Amino acid sequence: MASKISSQLKTIVKSKTFSEMLENIPWVYIEFLAFFPLLFFVLTPFLQLIHDLIDPYAHSVAYATKTSAAFICAATAGMIGVLLYILKSVHTNGKPSLKSVIKQNIPMVFFLFVILMIIISTLINGFTKEALYGDVYRQESFFEFIGYFAVYFLSATIISDKRLKAVILYTLISSSIPIAVVTILDSRFFNIPALDESTGASAVFHQFNHYAYYLIIVILLSAVLFVKEKKPWARVLCMASFLINNVMLVINNTFGCYLACFIALVFASVIISVTEKKFNIMSVVMVVIFIAISGIMSIWEQAISSNIFTFAGDIGNVIEKPEDAGTAGTGRWTLWTHTMGYITEKPFFGFGVDGIKERLTLETNNVNDRPHNEFLEYAVFFGIPAAAAYICGVFSVYLSGLKNRMKLDIYEVAALAAAFAYLVSSVFGNTMYYTAPFLFIMLGIGFKRTEARG
Repeated sequence: MASKISSQLKTIVKSKTFSEMLENIPWVYIEFLAFFPLLFFVLTPFLQLIHDLIDPYAHSVAYATKTSAAFICAATAGMIGVLLYILKSVHTNGKPSLKSVIKQNIPMVFFLFVILMIIISTLINGFTKEALYGDVYRQESFFEFIGYFAVYFLSATIISDKRLKAVILYTLISSSIPIAVVTILDSRFFNIPALDESTGASAVFHQFNHYAYYLIIVILLSAVLFVKEKKPWARVLCMASFLINNVMLVINNTFGCYLACFIALVFASVIISVTEKKFNIMSVVMVVIFIAISGIMSIWEQAISSNIFTFAGDIGNVIEKPEDAGTAGTGRWTLWTHTMGYITEKPFFGFGVDGIKERLTLETNNVNDRPHNEFLEYAVFFGIPAAAAYICGVFSVYLSGLKNRMKLDIYEVAALAAAFAYLVSSVFGNTMYYTAPFLFIMLGIGFKRTEARG
């Protein structure tokens, strides 16, 4: 293997022309340029755990440094990889028509429009501190928002090698287990100084809601790959991850993510059966196991049953008693109604990154400075057209999966299910610099192109 790689590198170096070099570069080398930065990003929570166990008192700075490094690596290597991908495709297959390019990259067409709207919104609303550097807590500048689409999603879409997809997904699954173990020990048995800076059962994340976003992605990946995998070791790993992260999700007590996880598991059962052209009983068993874990955990943890009753009551308040609806969803209804009012003020270009921060905090009595709904967030930050394009881009990823359902590999199915879980939970949450990229990586891995590379 080493000699083969050495021989290929020598052939590339000895290329006499740029066209010859493109011809000599194997496709997998180009995919590696996108693979390594994405792999580093999915490892950041585990790397943060190791860091916190060694030095518990530099948590937030260290995490920001790691994700910044991941972003820079992904941006640099990913853009080089995408450029080489385009050039090699043209060299191999000839210059494609614009219609062909659009047809094969419909999600990115929508996402490019989102990027354009982010830039226009920033130009109109000004290069504020938040726009340039991001909020101190969330660290999402307009560069970071652009990177979600242009770096994480686009880089993930050029990875077609199943082995590389498997490494990314199984790295995420396996690295989640020690994080869950340490967090369970800390929250229910004895104090672990590494997690002293955490709020609730949040592991290495700044807030427990953020950990829940991570958990539901891992749980869905574990569930689908357990059902679809043939290798015994992989199935054992996936079941172990599924069980321990489900226990952790109950302890975490983020009901929006719990609800999203249940819905996504049902969704995964449907897409597995559709892609296999037959009813898959094991996918339903995973839903049953999820419910069973919740039932068993309810002996010690009362949160799930309490949250279900509260959720039902909130819906009743919104429908029957609008005057009492403001407290629904731990204040989310108040945030949503205020945000929708802001959107009507600047419907086309929004207020820019965190442009409603101070106003929303003041007018909701410090409930929150963001809407706790990512779709509303895109609309109020960058305008309704940007939010609509974002929704269309995401929808087109799933539409592509539906059209190519018989060609989807197990990693694409798993990634689409995991992304769906995040999307459902995003109705109740905000983007964060260390959680939102997981969505775009999953969408990118799940996106099915149909063109031949040559």
